[in-house]
Amino acid sequence: MKRTNIFTDGDSWLNRGLSRLFDILLLGLITMVLCVPVITAGAAITANMDIMLQCALKKDSKIFKRYFRVFAKNFPKATLIWLIFLIVGILIIGAVVVTLGGFLTMDSTVRVIAAILSLIMLVLYGFAFAYVFALQSRYENPIGTTILNAILISLSNMPRSILMFGMTVVLAVLGYFFIGLLPLFILIELSFVTYFSAKLMVPVLAKLGDREAAGEDPEEFTAPFERSEE
Repeated sequence: MKRTNIFTDGDSWLNRGLSRLFDILLLGLITMVLCVPVITAGAAITANMDIMLQCALKKDSKIFKRYFRVFAKNFPKATLIWLIFLIVGILIIGAVVVTLGGFLTMDSTVRVIAAILSLIMLVLYGFAFAYVFALQSRYENPIGTTILNAILISLSNMPRSILMFGMTVVLAVLGYFFIGLLPLFILIELSFVTYFSAKLMVPVLAKLGDREAAGEDPEEFTAPFERSEE
């Protein structure tokens, strides 16, 4: 039996792993650049989530061509979802800062209750954010339905939601204390954390009836971004 060299064999586990690592990092970098104009962030995150799901499913051929197709197709809805989450996120974070910082004159008990409610809203927001762009990338639904589904799915898969949101929180805290390394933490979030989140989402999507996530791949299967809206 001929032994293969893992360093020179292009199909070896080492080279396949390094190729996957490079793709994930490059996807994160592209998404990071496309998020800079802010208005394009929603479409960029949606496309990134779609490709990371493809990578998680080991169906990642022509990923960069697909990335920009998904970006263009989802731009209108993904942008509206992003703007909604951006505004709501600012309001929730503002409420957390105000209540925890004691900037308002109020009874201590009321302030504690307000702080707890604000933190609960922040967690629910983080849970929904983790799923909403993945759902947008795969299903044709009204924006309100997509957001509602993201909330319900995140709550019904609490352990996975906690893990995904927890990774983001850890990076956010690190970015706060090491502000000079913030771009690096953002890149990690948009690459490795997103990929790991996609791996966690695959079983969830399979339970929801997603045929591709469940391992079904008949010839007539049409990728979500190629379906026409009804």
